[in-house]
Amino acid sequence: MLDTNREETQPVGLDQPIGRLTRIDAIAQQKMALASRAMQLTRLRLIDAALKSHAEGEYGMCRLCGSDIGWRRLDARPETPFCLDCQEDLESAERP
Repeated sequence: MLDTNREETQPVGLDQPIGRLTRIDAIAQQKMALASRAMQLTRLRLIDAALKSHAEGEYGMCRLCGSDIGWRRLDARPETPFCLDCQEDLESAERP
């Protein structure tokens, strides 16, 4: 998936024989592909960290507060490093 995404993230050349609107569409698709690739790479890093924490016997523990991450949350997002309360706190702090 990352390999196919790499092709879609290549710059849109100004010398490509496509119309103005098509070029705008191509640039928009490129930006979406870049965002998708960034999310995929972030998820891979989280998976690697989860595997490392499993090897260290710390899988399922919140990295912020140290409490257990609920089973339902781990079932939905096994790579999550935070319990639901800490995740909500982080997300609310990011909002303007």
